[in-house]
Parts: sequence; structure tokens; C-alpha cells
Amino acid sequence: MKTTIFLLTCLAFLTNRNQAQTVTDIDGNLYNTVTIGTQVWLEENLKVTYYNNGDEIPNVSSNTTWLSLSTGAYCNYENNTSYAPIYGRLYNWFAVNDSRGICPTEWHIATDEEWTVLTDLLGGVQIPVILTT
Repeated sequence: MKTTIFLLTCLAFLTNRNQAQTVTDIDGNLYNTVTIGTQVWLEENLKVTYYNNGDEIPNVSSNTTWLSLSTGAYCNYENNTSYAPIYGRLYNWFAVNDSRGICPTEWHIATDEEWTVLTDLLGGVQIPVILTT
């Protein structure tokens, strides 16, 4: 069920093709971008705490409360705010799907089709990913 799944907004996708180098969200967080094929992606996870109209996105740290939500919310990985600059924030479906928007201006949460373009370009979903540090 969508209401109980943590949705990590891993990468927001740029709507137009101006291939921005950096982008800033409503909170003033600065994100670098990367071009992969014909797409421009944020290099890191969102960490915004306000919708684009200025309304606050509630921070919910209780698992019980989170499961019963019917409105947008976010939490921090392991409910530790010091992780937000590293990992970004976790948003529920209601926040991600809210018409007020959580992505920086001219950006949106990547659609299934956009993810498919990316994964196809990188060899498909069956290709193992090896991360290095």
C-alpha cells in the first residue's frame, strides 16, 4: 500500500533541457546536477522540509503515527537529523504526490518512464551495480 511505504526521492528530474549545474530548493539547500544521456538528475537525495508554496512538511518520527498518516510527511534516516545532509530525507507518498510540490522549481519526481530511460541507458535492471568509494 502506498501510504505505508517510505519513498526516498532519490533523484529528481529536470523538466527542461537547460542542463543546470546546480539547483536550490525552497529551504535553500543547494544540489549539484549530473547529465546522464539526455537526462539531468540531482546528484543527491532531496532534503527539503517545506512545500514549494511555503507550507511546512511535517516531520514524523513515530512509526505508529507514520503508518496512520493520510497527509504528507517526512522523516530522517534512523530519525537522526544529522543524517539529512548525507542521505537526504524520506518522504511518504502523500508528500511526494502533493500538488504543492517538494522538488525545486522546474523539477519533478522522476516518473517510471524516466527511470526506465535511465536504467536502459545503463544496461537494464539486470545489470549488477558495483559501488565504489
